Amino acid sequence: MNHTIKTLVGAAAIAIAAGYAMPVPQAKAQSLCGHYVVLGCFKTLTQAQNRLTRLGGPGVGGWAGARVVNTNEYPNFRNGWFCVADGPYASRNEAMSIAWKEAVPDAYVKNSC
Repeated sequence: MNHTIKTLVGAAAIAIAAGYAMPVPQAKAQSLCGHYVVLGCFKTLTQAQNRLTRLGGPGVGGWAGARVVNTNEYPNFRNGWFCVADGPYASRNEAMSIAWKEAVPDAYVKNSC
């Protein structure tokens, strides 16, 4: 692994561990397309991070793991929000099978792209 990739991977790991939303380069946004379980959306990153922390922190949830996403990076999300989301999942049914409704009654599934 070259130095640039190691640096990017290390920075992403630190940001994910801290619960921060990372900007997604346009080429990578395509790979993040799929169905997400949305667990709350907020105008500030701090509010979203607080929700994620209350739910158990980064990675909690289904096999995809919850994190804060910047909606500006996803074509089907409304711009200007930070959402706590678990995904991406390959299908709506797969996302709906994750048992978030018990913890977040108003959770819903949204296709990101």
